[in-house]
Amino acid sequence: MVFRKNPPDIESMRRLATLRLSERGNVPAVADLDIKQVQHLLEELEIHQIELEQQNEQLNTVRAQLEQALNHGNELYDFSPVGSVLINTDGAITKLNLSGAQLLGAERARLLGSKLGLYVAKAQRAQFNAMLAHARAERESQTGELLLQIDGLLPLSVQAKVVWIGTTMGWQVALIDVSERRRLEAQLRVSEERMTLALSAVGDWVWDWQVGPDELTMSPGYAEMLGFSRKDLGRTASDLMRFVHPDDKPQLTKILQDCISGAAQRYTLEHRVLGKDGSTKWVLARGAVVQRSDDGKASRLVGTLVDISNRKLTEAELLAAAQFQQAVFDSISAQIVVLDHAGCILQTNAAWQNYASQCKYVASLGQDYLALLARNFVVDPASMDALVAGMAAVVAGEALHFRLADPVQCSCGSYWFTIKFTPVHDAANRLVVTHEDVSELKRAELASVALANVDHLTGALSRQHFMNLADQEMARSQRYELPLVVLMLDLDHFKLVNDGYGHAAGDAVLQSFVQTVKSVLRESDVIGRLGGEEFAVLLPNTTQQGGVVLANRILESVRASPVAVGDQRIAYSVSIGAGYLDKQKTFAELLGQCDEALYQAKHAGRDRLQSNWQDL
Repeated sequence: MVFRKNPPDIESMRRLATLRLSERGNVPAVADLDIKQVQHLLEELEIHQIELEQQNEQLNTVRAQLEQALNHGNELYDFSPVGSVLINTDGAITKLNLSGAQLLGAERARLLGSKLGLYVAKAQRAQFNAMLAHARAERESQTGELLLQIDGLLPLSVQAKVVWIGTTMGWQVALIDVSERRRLEAQLRVSEERMTLALSAVGDWVWDWQVGPDELTMSPGYAEMLGFSRKDLGRTASDLMRFVHPDDKPQLTKILQDCISGAAQRYTLEHRVLGKDGSTKWVLARGAVVQRSDDGKASRLVGTLVDISNRKLTEAELLAAAQFQQAVFDSISAQIVVLDHAGCILQTNAAWQNYASQCKYVASLGQDYLALLARNFVVDPASMDALVAGMAAVVAGEALHFRLADPVQCSCGSYWFTIKFTPVHDAANRLVVTHEDVSELKRAELASVALANVDHLTGALSRQHFMNLADQEMARSQRYELPLVVLMLDLDHFKLVNDGYGHAAGDAVLQSFVQTVKSVLRESDVIGRLGGEEFAVLLPNTTQQGGVVLANRILESVRASPVAVGDQRIAYSVSIGAGYLDKQKTFAELLGQCDEALYQAKHAGRDRLQSNWQDL
């Protein structure tokens, strides 16, 4: 990247200015100006010189920032955990990052020019070619899982996403290692940016407008910038307005009218002008009223015009690059958040925002990530300590990455996530945090455990397993100050069912009862058999009002669900005692209060609900 450099000192700049002045020929005469007007014009020109110096300093600062942004973009591209490969219309690799080279098992220089399809297993090359064809024909990204087969290495399973960029660039292929089920299915891939930016002060011109006679004196370089001769521009402001872009002309006219009428004294405006060849350039226009008539209207304005086309082009390219980067960021299915060295959120992707919306928590920019985790996820003290230590080790460069050993659960109870920290390796010591949704695996794991700890007759949890889960849930509710309701249920006059219809019919009633209760419960609720016809239901994150509503649903469902045994239908009812976590220290104490409430429900006539917090 090459930038135009300013003259090294004032003397050199003066020599250049003198040479340019001599090349331009005669300067417009100022013989008609009186001393005061000349002094005022000199003062305005001096101010303009200072403004140009300040503007030059600002442009140099912006240039340095753009160089740093480009370096950061290159570093993010190369150190992205997602392999990025660019292939042309012949399928040959034209560009790839370090991760892509690592996935393909060779040095980057050796891979350039080779066919990407040769690294795909033979059985899947037709699938890969079809993805390329569909991406090109339909102008939509294509995603699929492929097997990379590299000589001397074990086959590697990757998720591939193919995007058609155009006939000039070909296809962009993103490769993610999915050979380990617990690993991230998609990692951060930062956009490929190759920007050639140049900001320079090309063109700065002075104008002087006598409003009454509409006489305009303009530096000759302005005409040269537009590709015209000085004669082509004319001698009036009306002539010059012909070269202002039609969309910008109303705003410029309004500003000039405000200055003339006295509503404004000076103005600054960026607007477009039209060149002789039809091109459009941006200029920074500054003007000020230097003389008014007795009625307060402006009779003379002076100002400057500066070509800022390069700056505008740079701004547009930066905006496009930022939009492209965010689009790539959002295309990754895993939740990704970028943190600064202090652990505060700098950027999130669409997947992160979607989960935050579903789980009803706010993940705003500038927020402390660990504080957000503590408020919205169920993280035990040991895991939180491990997260803090792991983040510190990654930031300090003591670890290449850190992954929490066990998944954490969102406080909404619906999702489980693995957490991984990856450094960006830039001057800002930023971190990439990825959350992988492993809810299905966790639910399958919990279901497997549940199958080993269920009552074989009814399908409810066994007493021991239910009590263990209840102790854990109570500890979680106490720590995070979450509400908890427990229901104790006992079938009314169940001995009469056994005596009147037989034990087989009694077993059928118990089985039907458990299925009826499960149909009412939520996914996070559990039912356990404490013994005989006595059961308990655990309702995590449930208020007193919510517990009452759910218990009444159980009563209504049982009343409406008689059990068919042979040609007979056995109607039965249940009594419920409810307890709410308040000051109890153990689950046994809470269950004891439920038992007392159940006794009251039986004593009050059965087929009803009684709680330890109010009479129902």
